[in-house]
Amino acid sequence: MTVQEDDASNFRDDPVPNLCNEFRFALVLVLVVLGAPRAQAQDVKDDGRVGVIFAHPTPLDDFSGAPYVWFDDQTGSVTSYRIAFPNIIYHARPWLQGWGGVLVTWTNNEPSANTREFRPYAGVKVFVPNSAHIHLYDWTRYEWRRTTNTDSNTITRVWRFRTRPGVEFPLSARAWQPGTLYGLANGELFVEHNFVDAVRVMSGAGYIKNDRIRFEFAYVLELSRKSSSDALAYTDNSFRLDFKYSFTEGLHHKEAGTE
Repeated sequence: MTVQEDDASNFRDDPVPNLCNEFRFALVLVLVVLGAPRAQAQDVKDDGRVGVIFAHPTPLDDFSGAPYVWFDDQTGSVTSYRIAFPNIIYHARPWLQGWGGVLVTWTNNEPSANTREFRPYAGVKVFVPNSAHIHLYDWTRYEWRRTTNTDSNTITRVWRFRTRPGVEFPLSARAWQPGTLYGLANGELFVEHNFVDAVRVMSGAGYIKNDRIRFEFAYVLELSRKSSSDALAYTDNSFRLDFKYSFTEGLHHKEAGTE
């Protein structure tokens, strides 16, 4: 008896799996949106962010680049633009990466003041190897934030520590293959001025169009406070759409870490 292999060409010819994938993707997106709290405090802000993230090789095999740009529009007439370049990954081991780069963010704040932030950082990303095709990781970074108030020409400087445990998991038996979906979730803790000033929780979904192109949609809830004596309060909803493009085949998979 001849067994037909379940490869990508079979799925291109059969519309049923494609329809199933589209249904699953739509269902996950609906669940992500419904995950946003329905009742909001008066001072809770909403923002939408669109980003483009690149993956590129370098002349050194153990290094790759992940520069990105994004635009963010927040309630209250606040818009931000960011460029991350250079943004370098050192692939020390399949389960261990070193990260470093420079982020520059311009914020136009009509009710307050416009700012420009220069932020170099260094960090490490550790993966948990497993046979379930799940990406388990913790991404820890140390940042130096130099923010210029362009209206008053004043400058503030502060160090910030952040750590983000997370998971990415396939939503198809053909894990991490073109034409399949995946889910993602993480939590992130921020320490600035020697106390935990913010916590973020994210959930979302992604679609792998082909080896070089991916799309991700995510919802991020933020709790924050201005003083160590205050309680963390629900302050922000963020809806994010990212377009990911790799200049080299296989680089998305390499940067996502070992399975």
